[in-house]
Amino acid sequence: MEGLIRWWVRNPVAANLLMLIIITAGWLGLRDIEKEAFPSAQPDIVQVEVIWPGASPKEVEQQVIQRVEEALKNVSNVYRVTSEAREGLGSLSVETFPSVNLNAFLNDIKNAVDSVTAFPRDIENPRVRRLEWRQEMIRVTVAGDVGERALTRLANRLRNEVAGLPFISQVEVFGSRREEVTIELSERALRTYGLSFSDVATAIRRDSMNVSVGEVRTQTGDVQLRAENLADSQTDFEQIVVRQTANGGQVRIIDVATVIDGFEQNQILATANGKPALLLQVNVHRRYAGGQGQSGCSRMDRPNEANPACRGGA
Repeated sequence: MEGLIRWWVRNPVAANLLMLIIITAGWLGLRDIEKEAFPSAQPDIVQVEVIWPGASPKEVEQQVIQRVEEALKNVSNVYRVTSEAREGLGSLSVETFPSVNLNAFLNDIKNAVDSVTAFPRDIENPRVRRLEWRQEMIRVTVAGDVGERALTRLANRLRNEVAGLPFISQVEVFGSRREEVTIELSERALRTYGLSFSDVATAIRRDSMNVSVGEVRTQTGDVQLRAENLADSQTDFEQIVVRQTANGGQVRIIDVATVIDGFEQNQILATANGKPALLLQVNVHRRYAGGQGQSGCSRMDRPNEANPACRGGA
């Protein structure tokens, strides 16, 4: 070692040249290295969520969570399973080992959940996704005395505009309630027209749907025929025909029920100055290349005017 040091001392030109090479290589590598202004953590966890409207936590545990846990016993590389049953929702967190390919593990979990055939009929499609923690950058409050419907649609429009900005991966809206149409049947009206609850439910399922009705073959190609008849508003539901009378008349939903075009029966979560408000949570997740204060492109970015560096594609 002393001989090597003595040689470098006697040859300062070689030492300076080596130092210059190291500095140049480090500077070139710094330019191309990927950086994240708001780094995100991606744990080795896959989350399974099953929504069952109106079910109690005990029913969710017995008829959903236990059946999913039984199916997960056949999946390899499972380290730990944590489950939670709440009213109308069952959630499972499946953790694997750090060395396992998470994409392949995610597919195994999806196949295991899809293999369960004994789920209750009223559940929604299970959602299987990789758990990902995104760094929150900012929260924006949207408030105004314009009514809940107008405020919700304004927040959704702002969310779409903000999500299109460079380097923003996700924008979530908090405090909003989903719109829904409620049909309140009149028992007296049902007896008057000789109808039952099942008659009204069958009429809604029969008439409120979008169906494919075939195709027309032409010389230039095939044309798909589709009937768009899905009810989406109060007026659409009110005009659904429940029964044809003997004298050619029609009994519609409006004749036997009150249709309310409103929102879910949930409490407002956010307020500003005592008035209902919505929150836009902006999360940043995309990687970018370049030094601090510079903007660059990644494969996730699209050419846009706001980010000239991305013009022409990355």
